[in-house]
Amino acid sequence: MAARLTRELPGFLRTAVGVDDARQQTQQNLATREQRFLTIVQATIYEQPRSPYRRLLAHAGCQPGDLRRLVQQDGIEGALSILAERGVYVTFDEFKGRQPAIRGSARFSFADHDFDNAAVPAHYLMLTSGSGGKPTRTRRPLSSTTDGAMAVALAFEAHNIRAPHHVFWLGAQPAWAFVHLKMGQPIDAWFYPIHPMPPIVQAAMPFLSWLVRRGGRELPPLVSCDLMQPEVIARWLVRHRTAGRTLVVNTRTSSAVRVALEATRVGESLAGIVFHCRGEPLSAARKRHIEASGAHVLTSYASIEFPFIAYACAEGTNADDLHLCHDRYAIVERARPIVAGGPTVDAMLLTSISMAAGKIAFNTETGDAARLEQRDCGCSLGALGFRTHLSDIRSFEKLSSEGTTFARGEILTILDEVLPARFGGSAVDYQIVEEEAADGSTRLALRVHPDLGPVDEDAVRATLLAELERGGVIEAHQARMLQRAQAIVVQRRVPLATKAGKVLPFQLLRHAQQADQARR
Repeated sequence: MAARLTRELPGFLRTAVGVDDARQQTQQNLATREQRFLTIVQATIYEQPRSPYRRLLAHAGCQPGDLRRLVQQDGIEGALSILAERGVYVTFDEFKGRQPAIRGSARFSFADHDFDNAAVPAHYLMLTSGSGGKPTRTRRPLSSTTDGAMAVALAFEAHNIRAPHHVFWLGAQPAWAFVHLKMGQPIDAWFYPIHPMPPIVQAAMPFLSWLVRRGGRELPPLVSCDLMQPEVIARWLVRHRTAGRTLVVNTRTSSAVRVALEATRVGESLAGIVFHCRGEPLSAARKRHIEASGAHVLTSYASIEFPFIAYACAEGTNADDLHLCHDRYAIVERARPIVAGGPTVDAMLLTSISMAAGKIAFNTETGDAARLEQRDCGCSLGALGFRTHLSDIRSFEKLSSEGTTFARGEILTILDEVLPARFGGSAVDYQIVEEEAADGSTRLALRVHPDLGPVDEDAVRATLLAELERGGVIEAHQARMLQRAQAIVVQRRVPLATKAGKVLPFQLLRHAQQADQARR
């Protein structure tokens, strides 16, 4: 991959993707969507002996001709819904390789790399947050960058963002830099929130900067700016904003809120600044905090494995009203319990309709649920044909804070075994609740039952963080971000119960609110 990236990146960057290119290609993709879907499934699934989806389709008796007939009769989404009912889907834990896939009497075991797209050459790696116990390596082709550049160009047009300059306040993974450089848009500054950077990043960045210069572009030097120093970013933005030029700040949602609050506190306007908020939900409260500073908000939905899924509607009915990139993805829903015997959620099943995908999705759970609607909205994304709206997106499989994610299986072990062994009690005496703090940030509240008696709260918090960071550099980085942001609080409170009286090991924001209402 290093040789391929060295050979191809400079030439790739010399040709920019503009909004007219993006619109024309997207219209063509939408006009040929069904045929492209069948072609992609043939190349990435049916022709790949190791593909998990090939095995599931074979178990359901669905050969290429059968799939073609289903799509002709019911459309892509109709065909995917029918196949999901027949067992052709992959749950979040199955996709991560943590659980076998059991369909009737059949049992399948998958590894995360089995879902790699073997039909296209990769150019670089992206690492997930390690929510499955260790980081997942996702291979990305440069064609994925082109997909991203087209999606962002159309989103920027919808939000009237013209010829922007960019500022990063995030880690040193290259994907977003490649996207904006492919669009021909300069990156003025790159701040990273956790120091020091991993050694592999320190070693790779000078080489990457050299490659980018060969392509006629520039990467700014990486500058450390601690997660708890939003005033540094706020001062930089005020100092560098220029009339008639838009600055887009690419950062985590909670980080954007902190910068906006700091600017408001010192009486500085952030008019002309756009926060591209990622990694965490954008709630109404967070959006209010950011807009109160004079800045504009653009949010999106994606994952390391499946990038560029959805972008904010310019005429949205709520804070996180997003357009599905209909030319590259399909989404259907499948009802499933969160835990065995527990409450049911309509899980989103994602399917790739792009040959540029690093990993292939075919009725694959993202670990999230959302409200899905088909409607016209009046913005340019809707007029283009992106009529599927996503909103109220929340994870049912992982907790998120400060842009970090930790999966359910990892949390369960800590709550069920580690904390009771050290501090007493049992698994039902501990619960983690994802909450929204008064400043709009997401925090994780560790509830410890009052009946346990005196407990060293600092020791409980330290133990939780120490357990979360086990496994490698990515986990350590995530835990340090939570620690620096003081995003974990210990509460001596009775764990929340559902309406049915179940006490689940953790509650996400929406379920926690429902449980609190039920108690009242």
